[in-house]
Amino acid sequence: HYEGRKTLSDVQASIMGRYFYYQLANIYITVTAGSIYNSLADILDRPSAILEILGTKLPTVVGYFISLLITKILAGLPVIILRFGALSRMLFLKACFRERKMTQRELDEVYREENLLYGWEYPTQLLVIVICFTYAVISPIILPVGALYFFGALMVYKKQG
Repeated sequence: HYEGRKTLSDVQASIMGRYFYYQLANIYITVTAGSIYNSLADILDRPSAILEILGTKLPTVVGYFISLLITKILAGLPVIILRFGALSRMLFLKACFRERKMTQRELDEVYREENLLYGWEYPTQLLVIVICFTYAVISPIILPVGALYFFGALMVYKKQG
């Protein structure tokens, strides 16, 4: 039992929460906090203009998040659709064994469907939603990139099942 959890779904829910918060702290908070830290001197000089200062500094961070989403579209989603584990297993078995001499049980093992581990996959989707919702008000240019990501994710995960 993983941490005393008895069901696979309970384990996946635990992993999902932890992985999402890790991604949120690692990417979202560090970049936004870095932007605030860079403008800290201006804030301390003019505390009454904190909203104006943050209003000019935070939109510059959206470029990073657009780059992150484009990277997830062009690199992350193709890696998911390739399923390197299943691909390498199939290539190894085809290279080492002849398919005609394999039993049906062995063939079923080669071509078996893999379960979707939602504790690993959903946090990435949640992070993209949080980024899009947060920065949509500040810089709406992130919305088409987010929509493109979710369209690509729809195509990838539709073909996985």
